[in-house]
Amino acid sequence: MSSSHDIDLWDQAADRYAQHVSGVDDSFYRRLSPFLWRELGDVTGQNLLDLGCGHGWLAEQLRLAGATVTGIDGSAALLRHATATYPKVAFAAHDLTTGLPQPRQTYHGVVAHMVLMDLPELQPLIADVRASLAPEGVFVFSILHPCFFAQTPGEDTATGERYRKVTGYLHHEQRWITSFGGHHHYHRPLSWYIDLLAANRLAVTRLHEPPTLPAHLDPEPKWTDYERWFATIPTMLAITCRPMPT
Repeated sequence: MSSSHDIDLWDQAADRYAQHVSGVDDSFYRRLSPFLWRELGDVTGQNLLDLGCGHGWLAEQLRLAGATVTGIDGSAALLRHATATYPKVAFAAHDLTTGLPQPRQTYHGVVAHMVLMDLPELQPLIADVRASLAPEGVFVFSILHPCFFAQTPGEDTATGERYRKVTGYLHHEQRWITSFGGHHHYHRPLSWYIDLLAANRLAVTRLHEPPTLPAHLDPEPKWTDYERWFATIPTMLAITCRPMPT
């Protein structure tokens, strides 16, 4: 499937996505947030890149923390939401499967939150991220968990034990996600991501598998038994990378 078709799908989904993905209250961001800010550290005065910035809410959070922020996304429709809502962030439309726009800037930090698994081609982008990072820079990204996300929860009727049944994990697959009107997801095993990073001289320094939080904001004592079990199997992960010496 061509990247242009994927971008068309996101353009069609843009209004629904911007309406329903609520930024800092989103379950995925609540899981990522402590890890992300710990890994970025103090961003005051730093030049940061938000890859696949969508409608711009995370780029704005980075800016409010004191950074100079560029947001890049392939969807012009999503960027219309971003520029209208967050005028102090510099946004640019660009097909990320081709890498970063030229000429490249140098960034102290690059963030890609829930983006990479939706791109059909990653090698040019990861190569450009490595080339754009300052020597002490950091690349933090989150993706749907390759092992567990697409696996339907089940329950053993005899014992009551709950589980996720993992099948076909090592096979690369294009999957259809129905959210926001539909888009493609590109499943690759975790080892494939690690090999891609290593081939581009990016060293993994931390891997984070946060508990799966319910959509509501109630504290854990108010969770159901099912929600407590559901939290024990991560459906996303986050990785921190730093440049290896050339």
